[in-house]
Amino acid sequence: MKFALRFFLLSVVAFFSLGSTVTAKDLTEPTDIYVVMFRSDTCPPCKIVEPLLQEALASIRDPKIEYLKLNFFAGNGEWNTNAVFDRGIVDQYNQWAGITGFAVIIDADKKNTLGCVGMTYTADSMERHIRVLQKKAQKNETNFDFTCPEPARALPQGL
Repeated sequence: MKFALRFFLLSVVAFFSLGSTVTAKDLTEPTDIYVVMFRSDTCPPCKIVEPLLQEALASIRDPKIEYLKLNFFAGNGEWNTNAVFDRGIVDQYNQWAGITGFAVIIDADKKNTLGCVGMTYTADSMERHIRVLQKKAQKNETNFDFTCPEPARALPQGL
């Protein structure tokens, strides 16, 4: 019931705002990549990485790049879940849920992880790395980027 109501409300909003917000550009230029920041309000590295990432994305200013923040702080679980499901990036969420202080770059079409940026990057090197990964997504190339953190480890059964 809750899902049906949410879907109905989103449909109504989309219907009434369609004429004013959707342009021909929106219909012809889909998102190439998602840049997904894994963050928390209590994460010291996030306070360094986020401003650099925002500076890099501001330099790129490409509407085909969608920036998304997943906040692993109390009370954000429902928003995170909706954002992840809406974009089809559940695998990446499950892989790094709870690890913070980095951003993962995901091919929006194929949903493949292309790479990550974190504390070892400057704004300029983030910008260059994101541009290279976006080109790989546009060409449907795979990438063997080792810049991402180790996946979160599941706790053994019974703990």
